[in-house]
Amino acid sequence: MISETGIAIRLGVAFLLGAVIGIERELDNQPAGLRTNIILVMGSSLAMILSVSLAHVYQPVGGMGDPARLAAQVISGIGFLGAGAILHAGVNIRGLTTAATIWTMAVVGLAVGAGFFSAAVIVTIVLFIVLSVLNKLENKLFHPKTIAPITMWIKDGPPDLAEIRKIFEHKHVHLITFSHEHDFTDDETKINLEYSCKRTELIDEIQMKIYALPGLRKVHFGKTIQI
Repeated sequence: MISETGIAIRLGVAFLLGAVIGIERELDNQPAGLRTNIILVMGSSLAMILSVSLAHVYQPVGGMGDPARLAAQVISGIGFLGAGAILHAGVNIRGLTTAATIWTMAVVGLAVGAGFFSAAVIVTIVLFIVLSVLNKLENKLFHPKTIAPITMWIKDGPPDLAEIRKIFEHKHVHLITFSHEHDFTDDETKINLEYSCKRTELIDEIQMKIYALPGLRKVHFGKTIQI
């Protein structure tokens, strides 16, 4: 059995470890921030404490109960919470790091609840380094991508689609989607496209090239998303 003091210590450690990652997430403007991580780690820690305690209190015939049963449900159930943090941005996916962080912190809470303080602290420290230091290094070495949607309306005959595609022929630019429809009544073509760009300074250059397209009647630059 875990003493009342032991339970308080484990919940306190869970609070601190959840706060460490929660603060980092808040500073990075992520959806799963301080409160989420504290509640998550303390909740999973309490689940593990209950699992260990119940295994001692309610022993089945022939031996002790399985303290891993309740913990297993936490690991599988936390996937639903992580799935809520994953978003689709065109054909790209955002939030995988947040979802992985949520799952890992749930396991950290289980480790604290089981009394494996050293392992929980080590994983929290490593996770903090990965999320903060490596994130800055990754952005420096591998520029984050900006997803930008564009809708344009071109009159006076079918546009030169090949010429439009050439606008996005750059090693730091990738054309994700491209579709068009032509209205024969008004002799107008509507083009919808979405592209990714690893250099933000190229976005203005691309917009100026689009402005120079012959027959351009109207253009709409949608909200950009950085991933």
